[in-house]
Amino acid sequence: MYVSCILIFIPVVVLSYFLLPDKILRGKHPLVSALELSPNLRTSTLQIFGYNLIPMSLIIVTNLLAQKSRISKDRFVPIGYIAFWGITFFCGLILGTWSFEVISEAPPLYLRLIRGFDIFYHAGFYELSAYLLTAVTSFKLTLWYSDGKNIVASRKWRDIKLSKSEKIIFVLAFILLFIGAFIESYGIIQSTG
Repeated sequence: MYVSCILIFIPVVVLSYFLLPDKILRGKHPLVSALELSPNLRTSTLQIFGYNLIPMSLIIVTNLLAQKSRISKDRFVPIGYIAFWGITFFCGLILGTWSFEVISEAPPLYLRLIRGFDIFYHAGFYELSAYLLTAVTSFKLTLWYSDGKNIVASRKWRDIKLSKSEKIIFVLAFILLFIGAFIESYGIIQSTG
């Protein structure tokens, strides 16, 4: 999944950098543009964490359904994987067009790419890792299996069993999301004074 994430993220960053104007998506997201962050680090971190729980929840909920693979007909692909790849694509667009809500000078492409993997001062890697870990562990929560038109099989909640390591990874996803929210909040407070 990390390989698929990188194979989506980097080309989208590069292509959007060259093909789309800077800041084209700034202010377009109704939730993000309406979010008024607190100047308090703790409150701001919780606000960002709460917002970032929305895509994480989307991945979990969409993983309740799996669709028959077009490549391997005897396998099913959890829809949460598609949601994760869509979130990765959107994050690449935001970085490539420098459409962050916090106004700052847009760096050159190579710095944007480096910052995408900077775990000390930027939250992107933590957030994408949290979403990825959520996708790969919550696929076990799949309740319905579809052939693209109909539900062909289903399970009950009681049939779902996560191993101890899967539970740990699932909790780790939330921890990474919180760390990302803290780093993002700290960076925003530092840059806005």
